[in-house]
Amino acid sequence: MAENLTSTVTDSLRAFCGDDAGRSVAFRGTRPAVPDISIRGSEPRPAASVMKVPLLMAIYQRARRGELDLARTVPVETFGTTRYVSVLAAFDAGRALSLREVCRLALITSDNPLVVHLQSLVDFAEVNRLLGEIGCGPPCHMGAGFTDPELGAANRVNILTAVAAVHLFTVLRQDPVYADLMTGLKNNLRNNRMPALLPDEAAVFHKTGSLDGVANDVGIIQDDRVDFTLAFLTDRQGDPAQTSNDIAACTLRVYEALAKVS
Repeated sequence: MAENLTSTVTDSLRAFCGDDAGRSVAFRGTRPAVPDISIRGSEPRPAASVMKVPLLMAIYQRARRGELDLARTVPVETFGTTRYVSVLAAFDAGRALSLREVCRLALITSDNPLVVHLQSLVDFAEVNRLLGEIGCGPPCHMGAGFTDPELGAANRVNILTAVAAVHLFTVLRQDPVYADLMTGLKNNLRNNRMPALLPDEAAVFHKTGSLDGVANDVGIIQDDRVDFTLAFLTDRQGDPAQTSNDIAACTLRVYEALAKVS
């Protein structure tokens, strides 16, 4: 049975990647237990907004060391502006958010001005050091932030692999210090990829990432029958909307295969 399940999941991942050299996927099955599987899982890909996850992990490591108070408040006027939409437009002048709220909201909405403020608290070297310490070292690398000028081609220097992304989320879920970040990921409002076709009872702790030709999604999917992690990292996609649909379809196939035997 386990061998058949591994084969079914592998076939689903291969169907997603096909002969498209710009698609990578990695899988880790916790319940039911399935060996790790990846297709082009070690290929370096632009991380896009998925890189916000290790950035926020580095913030929480600073708090763990007593170097940062997550209860400290930040007036909304402190955050920068952007030419893109921002959740900050919802707040009245004079409001303030705790750093803990900023971190959760940054993952729930992927709001760039919130993340830019957090970048002022940890530098790229600290994020890269964290990646190395948890076993996600080179080629995984953060070298650009999320200001407006960095959201295009400049952001492509931020690199992850699908295998590293799965490991990153494994570390995230296992360390209680990141409980706030898990809450943010579970309530992600950008649900047009991995969660799109799943039943409502499935909890999806995930982070999307988008650039020109890039449609990424990495996350943990859980309900009373299954518990697994998937990482979809892509590049050179001619139709990112179709890639998003393919991510949703692949996630559903894997979910159904696992749920059937649990």
